[in-house]
Amino acid sequence: MNTHDGYVMDVAYPPHFHKEIQPVWLASLAQFLGTAAPDITRPYSCCELGCGMGINLLVAAATNPLGQFVGVDANDKALAIARAAAKSVGLTNVHFVHADFAHFAQSNNLFFDFIVSHGVWSWIAPNQQRNILQLVAKFLKPKGLFYLHYMCHPGATPMVPIQALLNDLAKQLPGTSEEKLSAALDFVCQLDLAGAFVDQPQLSDKIRALKQKPPATWPTIS
Repeated sequence: MNTHDGYVMDVAYPPHFHKEIQPVWLASLAQFLGTAAPDITRPYSCCELGCGMGINLLVAAATNPLGQFVGVDANDKALAIARAAAKSVGLTNVHFVHADFAHFAQSNNLFFDFIVSHGVWSWIAPNQQRNILQLVAKFLKPKGLFYLHYMCHPGATPMVPIQALLNDLAKQLPGTSEEKLSAALDFVCQLDLAGAFVDQPQLSDKIRALKQKPPATWPTIS
């Protein structure tokens, strides 16, 4: 697979909006819990680590003109989509940085009221996880808020062996990440048809459902 420290580089991850990382949500929740929060009625700054196509920052920038937003991602294909979207609607309070977290820590000279990261922690390499924590320690303003989301899979635990098999197969195959995963899934589907998962009908259903979706939308195996 074409990866960089655990992050697939040749696939633009699908955009998903997460209200939980919006500054308005975070500041309101902190206040409801009796905790100090950045004042979003005044100019403030927000950075998303691993922003992908930038949908969360684009929404935030469009609805929060007092905010300045920075998105960081190592996938330039995803950032190209984010930049084009920002330009098309005339957003000037958001910009996107093509860098991994280590390089961003070296080049950045901004401080942030909010630093957020959704999902990325779960699949990046340990050294990049450490870089996230170092970025927060270095660039989060006093009394700023850091939101870190990580994946868990209580409902998808049966898919863990399939995930491992798909990744192992993909590493041995030629082509792009999407081509490798598609070929690997074809093999797993053949195993399913041969009865390999006959004692786990729910697993068979999930495998068949994956086959109906584009590889970039397979969060279970990314």
